[in-house]
Amino acid sequence: MTDLKDTPDSLERLIDGVLRDQPLRKAPASLEARVMARIQLQESASWRTAGFSRWPIAARFALLVALLAVAKLTVDLVVWLFSSDTPVTQTVESSVVWAKSTATLFSTMVSLGHALLNAIPSYWITLALVFSTGLYITLFVLGATAYRTLYLNK
Repeated sequence: MTDLKDTPDSLERLIDGVLRDQPLRKAPASLEARVMARIQLQESASWRTAGFSRWPIAARFALLVALLAVAKLTVDLVVWLFSSDTPVTQTVESSVVWAKSTATLFSTMVSLGHALLNAIPSYWITLALVFSTGLYITLFVLGATAYRTLYLNK
């Protein structure tokens, strides 16, 4: 037997030689038949079942033209619906009025909050933030201590 304490290359050559000396095995007949049938099925498959990039150029171009026509018809329909006085336009207009009133209310609330924030001295806000941070750290430490005490010591 060959000395295995040589280099990894010699071990690789040894394993390669042993594996190449093995006799070839033939696949079972049923497997071979299934593989050949699948290959023939894929070769005879229509281009429509393949990916879009494998379609013929004429088919890709025809699909592009059809999609552009559908997009134009959709835009024309939307313009027509909103150009005349229809129930759709009335619904949209009422929604727009509702959205404007909601935006006005939100703007008023923001202005009120800004005025209240300007009325509070800045050092009070700083103290509140420091106090909140201290409480958060304390709660975190208490939670970690409770976890270590109750769950890790079982």
